[in-house]
Amino acid sequence: MIYGVISDVHSNLEALSAVLSHLEDFEVDGWICCGDIVGYGPDPNACLDRIRALKNLSVICGNHDLAVIERLELDWFNQYARAAVLWTRGTLSAENRVFLEGLTARLETPDFTLAHGTPRNPVEEYLLSPLQFRDNVPLVNKWPLFVGHSHMPLLFRFADGDPEKVDSRFLDDTEETLPKISGGGMAPAALNPGSVGQPRDQDNRAACGLYDSSKGTFRVFRVPYDIAGVQAKIRAAGLPEYLALRLAFGQ
Repeated sequence: MIYGVISDVHSNLEALSAVLSHLEDFEVDGWICCGDIVGYGPDPNACLDRIRALKNLSVICGNHDLAVIERLELDWFNQYARAAVLWTRGTLSAENRVFLEGLTARLETPDFTLAHGTPRNPVEEYLLSPLQFRDNVPLVNKWPLFVGHSHMPLLFRFADGDPEKVDSRFLDDTEETLPKISGGGMAPAALNPGSVGQPRDQDNRAACGLYDSSKGTFRVFRVPYDIAGVQAKIRAAGLPEYLALRLAFGQ
């Protein structure tokens, strides 16, 4: 199957629309969403409506999603994130709140595993280092592992099958062939598609991924979108100016 892989949409409808349009050109069979659909941006309901309508959807929640439905304390967030969470609480429709309440921050399917942050601490921990990858490997039964949270497109896997050597890298628009074990199953590999709605790798284009489970490949795409349009919406909603400015710089 071919899956479109998205994460950290953060209520950015323009970025989400651009990414979905791009990935749909590949005739995807299903969708993977690694959480944080809301927070920061001005269109939480429209983004949730678009994602809920995706076919064969595997989706989890992130820390911002949990904060919006009052299942995570606001002390965890900086002032800009807190302001956006509180604004989103007052904007979210009852139907979309029920949808978020039904999600978990980790999900294991017959074909892959999802965790917003890490399998060990799916709500709070960022998967950023080879040591973290090694520590989390025993906690995953079905590979590959798809994560979000860091807003950066990343790959972790063992180099040449050696559990003492981890290949970790930033991903660009190059197809990666994922490792397999004898018998054809997938070997440990963690994949982060980057952020749709708020990239933080100094590239302001929306990020997304394409996973082909038959070929065992993963590819990240960067998609331009109407940043100025989102910035105008953020300002019109009365959200912090910083949330508008950072989009232009990919931070």
